[in-house]
Amino acid sequence: MYEGGAGSLYFFPTEKVTDEQARRFLREGPPQKRLWVISCLLRYAQWNDIWTYVSREEVRECFGELDLPPNLRAAWGRMLKIETPVG
Repeated sequence: MYEGGAGSLYFFPTEKVTDEQARRFLREGPPQKRLWVISCLLRYAQWNDIWTYVSREEVRECFGELDLPPNLRAAWGRMLKIETPVG
C-alpha cells in the first residue's frame, strides 16, 4: 500500500526511504530531515497515508518552515486553518 520499489516509500521521489527510516526521521532525526519528511508527505503522499505518519497539530507546528510551493502552501493552509501572511 505505501511502498514503491524495493521497500521504499512512494512519496520520496528523490531518495529511497523505507517506512522505518521515515518514522525514525520524524521521531529523532535532525530538524531539517524531519521538515523534509513532512514536506514530502504533504507534496506527494495520498491523504490517508499522510496522517499515519504525522498529526495535523505536528504539521501546524512546523508549517512555516516546510518546503512547499506557494499554491500548495496556500491550499494546506486553508485545509489546516492556518493563517498565512500575505505578501
